Amino acid sequence: MYFSRVRVKPEIRNLSHLHHILHNNGYSAHQILWDLFSDKKERSFLFREEIAGEQIPHYRGTRGEPIYYIVSKDEPIKVNPLFLTENKPYEPRLAVGDRLSFKLRANPTIARKEAGKKNSVRHDVVMDAQYQLLRELSRDAGVECVGEKSKLKEQILASWIATKNADIGAMLKLILEQNERYRELLKQELGPSKLFDLALKAVIDSALEKWLLDRGKAYGFTVVRDDKRDLLKFQAEGYRWHALPKKGRTAGFSSVDFQGELEVTNPGLFVEMLFNGIGPAKAFGCGLMLVRRI
Repeated sequence: MYFSRVRVKPEIRNLSHLHHILHNNGYSAHQILWDLFSDKKERSFLFREEIAGEQIPHYRGTRGEPIYYIVSKDEPIKVNPLFLTENKPYEPRLAVGDRLSFKLRANPTIARKEAGKKNSVRHDVVMDAQYQLLRELSRDAGVECVGEKSKLKEQILASWIATKNADIGAMLKLILEQNERYRELLKQELGPSKLFDLALKAVIDSALEKWLLDRGKAYGFTVVRDDKRDLLKFQAEGYRWHALPKKGRTAGFSSVDFQGELEVTNPGLFVEMLFNGIGPAKAFGCGLMLVRRI
């Protein structure tokens, strides 16, 4: 396996808009990066886009430009009219108990059986977590659970304030209580709107935490806890929806950026994951976990 860092050549960057086309466009980036490999019959690489900055101080003009990290079965072609590539063999040697910092851009989804459908249906974890909470709150507020999420939230909030329904307040506080990263906020004076917003964020945070921990069980790692507060050392942020108009009017996928610290529990499974990635949308820049020894 090979690990590569790929940048647009300065002359291309300065004379064209290629980097603007590539930036935040996983589909276009994947198609062009594929040209770095001689065997184009099947995709044999993972990639992640980042924005260059202080990490390459010697390379003038890179700040704000896209940079790609690639893990591939074959070594990328070094001579290319568009890109500068830096390649090295990638042979992680890990043992049980090794601790690593990690960064992961993933497309977190959950499969669920639905009435009347033979196969499970995949749902966006973030959207699903919000919908499940709004559905429960709608029932307690006496509001029909239909329409846009923002409108539904307004209706629930208005009903709660008007009726002073204690069950809704208790449910939202319980959500914060059950999330170790949000529990401390209960010590603050929280009005209905603020409590509602925090509960929505907390339920998303908990869903993403579960998704990551479940992946860890399957791929040989666990997220570690800090020594001072005994909290899981990870963050999940940067939720984005990426439209794919070429595949249909409503086609697209979401991505979330995870980062934190992990401990290897099964080196074989973990290294296999580093090579093969995590979750769907790998062709669009998701699934590659970048790790570094602590």
